[in-house]
Amino acid sequence: MIIILLTGVNKMSGSFENRNYPSSVILTDDPLRAKMLASHHLEGAVLINERDDSLVYFGSYNRSPIALIAAGFEKNAVNIYMREAKQLGVTKLLFIGECVSASCGQALRSVILADGGDVSLLERAREAASISGIAVSVQPVFPQDEATQDFVGVADSHTGGIYELAKEGNIAALSILTITENAATGEQMEEHERRSRLYHAAQLVFETISTDN
Repeated sequence: MIIILLTGVNKMSGSFENRNYPSSVILTDDPLRAKMLASHHLEGAVLINERDDSLVYFGSYNRSPIALIAAGFEKNAVNIYMREAKQLGVTKLLFIGECVSASCGQALRSVILADGGDVSLLERAREAASISGIAVSVQPVFPQDEATQDFVGVADSHTGGIYELAKEGNIAALSILTITENAATGEQMEEHERRSRLYHAAQLVFETISTDN
């Protein structure tokens, strides 16, 4: 799906060749989340392309050019985009998503910085969180299909692959996640609240990725 979106866009709706593809990207797997981010945070947002549940927006934040991508719900869509990112000249990428906690001590709605990402982005995110008064913690992240009762940390299906492919492509990457479910307690957020609770994580993502562009 995302290959059609990116490499096939020349045949669909003009091309990216006539535009300067931003080197900074905010990536998510949820098109509704992307639409919300574009409407509330991305300055001068323009929908460059849309196909099924994949979206590409161009815009800026604090005068820094940013591409906002919804890779879609297809299982490997995020990883396919990551393989395309190097060819598009992406140098900085933040993923915004949801995660599952395995610890009773990790409350729903908490904002997590996934350990193992780019150190400079991680430190900038912590600094931005401190300035904005947003409580965050750095946590190890494991794939969501592993047993969630036996580790300390959170589970997310994308972060591990994103970090691995980012290192291969020399891309600075960081996942910023919101805990929407706790496997230890059985608590989980309702779908409408999952989207409404994005505000703090989204603010942090945009503040972090717009630095030093």
